[in-house]
Amino acid sequence: MPINKNALIRYKVIDRCLRNRYRRWTIEDLVDACSEALYDMEGIRKGISLRTVQADLQMMRSDKLGYNAPIEVYDQKYYRYADPNYSIDKALLEEEDIRHIENAIALLEREGNQSETSELALALKRVRKVLLKYFYCQKSEESDSNR
Repeated sequence: MPINKNALIRYKVIDRCLRNRYRRWTIEDLVDACSEALYDMEGIRKGISLRTVQADLQMMRSDKLGYNAPIEVYDQKYYRYADPNYSIDKALLEEEDIRHIENAIALLEREGNQSETSELALALKRVRKVLLKYFYCQKSEESDSNR
C-alpha cells in the first residue's frame, strides 16, 4: 500500500486524470492536479514537485503496490492509460486468486480453535461477502465492456 495518505491521494488523482480520455495530460498538468487535490483535501499549500509525480508514475507502473498500471506516453509528452478501462481501483484479483482465498478460508474454518471460532467466523463471513461482491462486480463490468 502507499507509504502515506498524501501518496494515496496523488495516486488516486493521477488515476482519475489518466482515465479521462477527453483531456491530454502533460506531467505539469498532473503536478497541478495533485497539488490542487492535496490543498483541497489536506490544506497543504506547498505544491508537489515534478520529480514526485514522476516517481508516482513509476510506482504505479510497477508491481510494488500491485497496480501494474499500463501508463503510456504519447505524442512525446502526454500521459494516459494504454487500456482505457484500467483503473487502480479495479480488480487486482483474478478468479484463481479468489479460489485460493476461498480455500484458505475453508481451511481456517476447519482448523480454528473453539475460543477464536466466533470472532474468526464473523471475520471470515465478512471476507467471503466482500469477495463475492467484488467477483460479481468484476464479472458484470467485463460483460458490459464486451457488449
